[in-house]
Amino acid sequence: MYRKILLVLFLILIAGCTKPTPEQIPSWYTNIPSDYKFFYAIGSAKTKEQAIKKAIASMRENLSNSLNQKFRDKTHILHPITQENLKAIIDTNIDIANRLTLSKAKLVKSKKFKGEELVLINVKKIDLFNKLKIISDLKLGRAKEQSKKAKNKDVIRRYMALEPIVASYSTLASLAGYKQFLISTYSANDEFLFLKSIENEFNELKNTINIYVLTDSNSRVFSSSIKNAINKKGLSTKNSNDSKNSVKVLVTSTTSDTQDYTFNQSSSLVKLTTFDKDKEKISFRQHTFIGKSRKSHKEAKQQASVHMKYKIKKLGIFEFLGFKK
Repeated sequence: MYRKILLVLFLILIAGCTKPTPEQIPSWYTNIPSDYKFFYAIGSAKTKEQAIKKAIASMRENLSNSLNQKFRDKTHILHPITQENLKAIIDTNIDIANRLTLSKAKLVKSKKFKGEELVLINVKKIDLFNKLKIISDLKLGRAKEQSKKAKNKDVIRRYMALEPIVASYSTLASLAGYKQFLISTYSANDEFLFLKSIENEFNELKNTINIYVLTDSNSRVFSSSIKNAINKKGLSTKNSNDSKNSVKVLVTSTTSDTQDYTFNQSSSLVKLTTFDKDKEKISFRQHTFIGKSRKSHKEAKQQASVHMKYKIKKLGIFEFLGFKK
């Protein structure tokens, strides 16, 4: 009896020793490496090529997600950031990550696991940093030059200079953020402070600029298109000079009515003169608008004002008024 028990135990022991070891998923796949020189990502698919493509897609997503978290942090130098600006920055982070060339990404490790190819890839952070720095330096240099040139200009020209910088706010912020994220020793604080100061100044101008449009009796038909275009910029057109950044646009015109075969034709030479708060002339421009109507010269003049509306849209309100950057 004792021998039988020993035999059974021996057989159990032998069976246990011959049982195959379960296949293990590699540790580098479950715990992605991290260091200051490389950015890593993993992927899995039926083939190694497909797995590498998925790893690259994952790398792009991880890059943008990591940067998004940086900007969401309340201690970030740009805070307080409006929800609108934060969304624009996050969208730009994703766009830049998706456009970034990752041709230098290398396959570090791979393993076949349960019918799937597992891969680990990396890319040098300095390579990504250098690519983004070229773009960032160019855009930031241009923005600073625009701001510098219009430093002592009138409020309209200053507003015009800051407008494209503010429009590129999310791009400049995102590029600066990527550089700082990729190279921990790089500080983008000066870039962020520049953007913050530009945005604050622009908002101050936007809230205080008032463009008072004054017309003579012959030019009233043209005033509404001018005011509407100014309002679309987010600027005030109150009939007042109380604001510290008020300017006045004087609209005058001379109109000649003629007959062009069966049409009544109205031709108006519209003069636009802009004065600052100290009554100094800061811009001047004139345009000629022609309208036709079978009904009357009055209706022909209204058609001329429609043509004026299209020209404002084509040139932009500031260039229409005679301001050049």
